[in-house]
Amino acid sequence: MAHLARPSSGRRFGLLGSLALVGVVALLAAAGLWAGAVPVPFAAAAEASALREFTLTAEEIDWEIAPGTTVRAWAYNRQVPGPELRVREGDTVRITLRNELPVGTTVHWHGVDVPPAMDGPVGLNQAAVEPGEAFVYEFVATNPGSRMYHSHADPTVQIALGLYGPLVVEPRQLTPRYDREYTAMLNEWDLELTPDVATGKAPRGPRDAQLRGGELGTDLFLINGRAHEDIPPIAVAEGERVLIRLMNLGNLPHAIHSHGHSFRVVATDGNAVPEGLELVKDTVLIGPGERYDLELFGDNPGVWMFHCHMEHHAANGMMTLIWYDGALPTGPVASFFGPDGHLAPEGAGYLHDAPATEAAPSADSPPAIALATDSVDPGDGANPTGPAGDVVEVDLLDDRFEPPALSVAPGTLVRFVNRGANWHSVAAFDGSFDSGWIDPGGSFEVRLDARGTVKFICKHHGLRGMVGQVTVEG
Repeated sequence: MAHLARPSSGRRFGLLGSLALVGVVALLAAAGLWAGAVPVPFAAAAEASALREFTLTAEEIDWEIAPGTTVRAWAYNRQVPGPELRVREGDTVRITLRNELPVGTTVHWHGVDVPPAMDGPVGLNQAAVEPGEAFVYEFVATNPGSRMYHSHADPTVQIALGLYGPLVVEPRQLTPRYDREYTAMLNEWDLELTPDVATGKAPRGPRDAQLRGGELGTDLFLINGRAHEDIPPIAVAEGERVLIRLMNLGNLPHAIHSHGHSFRVVATDGNAVPEGLELVKDTVLIGPGERYDLELFGDNPGVWMFHCHMEHHAANGMMTLIWYDGALPTGPVASFFGPDGHLAPEGAGYLHDAPATEAAPSADSPPAIALATDSVDPGDGANPTGPAGDVVEVDLLDDRFEPPALSVAPGTLVRFVNRGANWHSVAAFDGSFDSGWIDPGGSFEVRLDARGTVKFICKHHGLRGMVGQVTVEG
């Protein structure tokens, strides 16, 4: 079973990509990580125990957390989190760790009762696996349920840089059957923590240096190594039962909340809750190292939020959707999509396919604007106008544009200024401009010459209603 992954079609997920994902869920299964929406196999009878062999290669890679945001990470098999390992209770598990990192490392099997020499803590249970070396872990899979694996050598930085992954020990008898199953691994990302910092080649960043007790800062909040528009939705059809394996390998607690649905907590730390004692909740607080298995029934069709209710965690990455087959949002965001749930017009694919390194347009090199023919009602009092040649500013205030709609004369320079505390990225729906990452205090400019209306969206906060439009008239 795979877990949450970006679509294998190559189109990135986001507010725009999530709706485009309707009807293509099957592509996710091939991608490797929340590649959900794959039917969960059901075995009526127990299978014989088997030898399950895997190889985990720890190495340094470039990892794209969100479009335009690529970091240097330490990863297993070139992905964050590492690949989901699935075995059956009673299987003999043999995992070869190959270390291609510049430092020693080990693997700990979180929640699995293994022999001491196989447990992973460096120094206490084994020597570090040095660069260029390999080590074979072997144990019998006990403790069926949602387990994890992660580095246990200098774990403060090695886990934070990406060395973790899910391990699922299926019970000998597979019951009950779920129509779809997802694994959601939660973690945080510190943009000041780099491999050079971890290996002592560079000092800590200015914010991290101010923290005490070895604490590291947090900039982004991740689900399966992704943030914002790169997190695919939880796809579901009406009448289906869905299992969500929620795993927290970060340093912070998260309050995961589902809109439109309550769920049953059917397992804690991988251990099944006795029948009849399951809690029915819509928010679960999950601490570092914990796991909760959530059973969700598809009885309320629509498009719903699924996010951390610590709101700054959601605003900085930890938010996705529960997405029913064929459904569309009922709010103004739906105007960015056609009736079939796909992006419209055709040019909108730019928002997903543009290279992360593409330079942002500027006043010195104005883009060719291909204006959309439709528009959104700006509402009363939200229609300031600037004369030709003027500069008009639009403030980015974390969850909204201010003003959300404006009219300008041809030749006006529109300047988007980030006056909030979060990062933003402003993109025209017709593909005519894309700001890339705008830091707090930063800005992005575009000169508009052609008459018409362009709708725009923050690709980080579109799911929170951050959309707007500019009309060039006169």
